[in-house]
Amino acid sequence: MSPCVRKPPILLVCSRYDLSVDYVVAQLRHRGVEYFRLNTEDLPDLSVTLDPIAKLLKVQDDESHWHFSSETLRSIYFRRPVFLREFGTARSLPERFSLPQWAAFERSLTLFTEAHWVNAPTATYCAESKPLQLALASECGFSVPKTLVGNSEDASSQLDSDILALKSLEVVYIEDGPTQTFVYTRILDRADIGPGGQSAPAIYQEALDPKIDLRVTVVGEQVFSASIVGRTGESVSGDWRVQKEKLNFQPHTLPQEIERKCVELTHQLGLSFGGIDLALRDGQYYFIEINPTGEWSWLVDSAGLAIDVAIADELCSWYDAP
Repeated sequence: MSPCVRKPPILLVCSRYDLSVDYVVAQLRHRGVEYFRLNTEDLPDLSVTLDPIAKLLKVQDDESHWHFSSETLRSIYFRRPVFLREFGTARSLPERFSLPQWAAFERSLTLFTEAHWVNAPTATYCAESKPLQLALASECGFSVPKTLVGNSEDASSQLDSDILALKSLEVVYIEDGPTQTFVYTRILDRADIGPGGQSAPAIYQEALDPKIDLRVTVVGEQVFSASIVGRTGESVSGDWRVQKEKLNFQPHTLPQEIERKCVELTHQLGLSFGGIDLALRDGQYYFIEINPTGEWSWLVDSAGLAIDVAIADELCSWYDAP
C-alpha cells in the first residue's frame, strides 16, 4: 500500500534545536492546525524534490510523504540565516560542500510567493544590513546614535564620544574544534582602538552609557517590549547578550509613538517579524538594530510576553477555526 500523502498548510523551516519553534509548535498543536517541521539538519536524510515550474515541493522519508504547492501551502515560518556564517575547519570537506547547497535549496523556497512568510529569505537578506536598518530607522523618526562604517581611522575619529561601540558588519560565528564562539559588540575607549586602518570594515557607533536596554518584538501589528536590567534593577553596560544569565527581563510599556515606529520600520523592511533592540537614555528611545530572525523564546517565561501566541496567530491568519 502506498503511503498517504499529507498536505499541511504550514511549513516550519528551522533547526532541530530551535526552542522558539518548539513554542510555536505547541501553539499549533493546541489549535489543531496541521504543520510540517523541516529541520535543516534532517535534509540529507530525507528525499526532497522541488519542481520550480509547477511550484511543488515533495518531501518523504521511509514512512510518510508530504506535498506543498501554491494551492495548499498557506504560511511559512523561516527561522534560518540566509547565508552560512561559519568560520573554522571543524567540518569535513563533504560537509563544507553540501551545506551551502542545502542553504541554497532553502532559499529556493521563496518561489512560494503566494504563502505568507515569517519572514521571506529575500526580505531577511536585505533587512540584515545594519547600515540600511539605521537609515530607515532614522527616516521613521527614531533617534539613532551617530554611526560610521569603515576600515579607516577616520571612521572612528569623526565620532565625538570618547566611548565607542565597535560592532561587526556581519554576524560572526567561529568554530574552533569543539568550541563555538559568536563575536559580540565591544565597548571601547577611543584610545583602545588605536591609529591606522583595519583589515576589515566595522561599525563604529557612539556608545550610550548608562542606558536601559530594551528588546522589542514585532509580530504583524502586535508589539511586545521587555526591559533588560541587572538582578537589582541596574542598567547593563556593554552587550547584554554576553551576560544573559545574570539579567532580569521585565515587561516594559512603550509610548504609542515608539510602538508605531517599531511596526513601521519592520514593515518597511518587508518583514512581519522583527526583534528590535532599543536603548532608553534620559527619557529618549534610541534605535540600535533589528534582527529579522531574532530569538524570543526566553521572553515568554521570563517576562510573560505571549510572542508564541502572536506568531501562531500570524501563521494562522488565513485559518477560520470551526
